[in-house]
Amino acid sequence: MIKNISVILFFTQLLFSFTIDRKVSESDAFIFTSHYEVPYLMGYALMGTVLIEGNSKTRFGKTTMKALDSFIWANLGTEAFKKTFRRVRPRNAKTSNEWFQDGHNSFFSGHVASVTASVTPYIFEYQNDYPWVRLLWFFPIQQMAGRVNAQAHWQTDVLAGAIFGTLVGCYSHSRETPLFLYFDGDGIYTGLKYRF
Repeated sequence: MIKNISVILFFTQLLFSFTIDRKVSESDAFIFTSHYEVPYLMGYALMGTVLIEGNSKTRFGKTTMKALDSFIWANLGTEAFKKTFRRVRPRNAKTSNEWFQDGHNSFFSGHVASVTASVTPYIFEYQNDYPWVRLLWFFPIQQMAGRVNAQAHWQTDVLAGAIFGTLVGCYSHSRETPLFLYFDGDGIYTGLKYRF
């Protein structure tokens, strides 16, 4: 796991060393439009499903709890990065190198990170049994294209969001119980849970 994260971080640094950020003109094609509601709908769907399935011991219920946990952590992490780097969005910037400007929050894409974090636990859990589940990667890819097309994010913003969402989803999937929010027959738990 640590080796995989090191490789991803290396390629992320390599990616940022090249100038790939470009403003693009908006397109009316459905696939390339920014659907703001997709991450919110995913969050609501995950919460509703956890309320129904969360206290069961089914594989789907456990995976959904992990996906909701991943969704929450992706959103919290994204906000921390946005407040730290304060990058100017393409629609308001002259160049892609406008960082640390008060009131800006382009780096990195929260929409892409949260959608990627939501689908990753399902893909990792079910890809060997149901290969078609890999089609869920369509949602992060669509969000990436839409956010760049809407001039809401630079290309490196959406790539960083996808990488972060994948890492959070991978970590959430690897845990036996969710890190942030946990449902079982006795109630709802939040916070870190350790057993000694």
